[in-house]
Amino acid sequence: MSGKIPTIKEIARQLNISPSSVSRALHDHPSIGLRTKMQVKELANRLGYEPNQTAIFFQQRRTFTIGVILPKLSEAFFSEAISGIEDYANAHKYTVLLGQSHDNTDKEKNILESMKNHRVDGIIISIAKNTVSYEHFEILNKYKIPIVFFDRVPKLQNIYTVECDMVEGTVKAVTFLLKKRASYYWFH
Repeated sequence: MSGKIPTIKEIARQLNISPSSVSRALHDHPSIGLRTKMQVKELANRLGYEPNQTAIFFQQRRTFTIGVILPKLSEAFFSEAISGIEDYANAHKYTVLLGQSHDNTDKEKNILESMKNHRVDGIIISIAKNTVSYEHFEILNKYKIPIVFFDRVPKLQNIYTVECDMVEGTVKAVTFLLKKRASYYWFH
């Protein structure tokens, strides 16, 4: 071969059959005879044919990719978060596309645009500290790309979030410790 990447069309041309028959043969479709399947697979193997993942994803309307946008990976919380996200995504055959905003709204917008253009199946984001306008997130509704906000969450209605209330959590923790301390002295 002349350095060109082998395609289904090339296999079809060489075997004088339709590209759809080649595709069906490669996927062991029952409508294709055993001899044709063997010829197609043998030629595909000899040419070094590999399926075009982009075409497959386009057909399935999924990329099996999740976009994650974090302020700074150097922060321990975010490095732990991305580890957990990647572990779960990989276990479910998803790839993670990562971007860091460095707490810069313009960078955040650029990363979001890039992830939209890569057709990610969803985005998990902790917004930049100085993000006060949210139109760049609302645009994703048009493309049916779901977003989950975590840690730093915008003040928007009808969004998906993963967050904790640090003030309420701290009050509960201190109250618990004070009660434990009081009961400790009571019994000792």
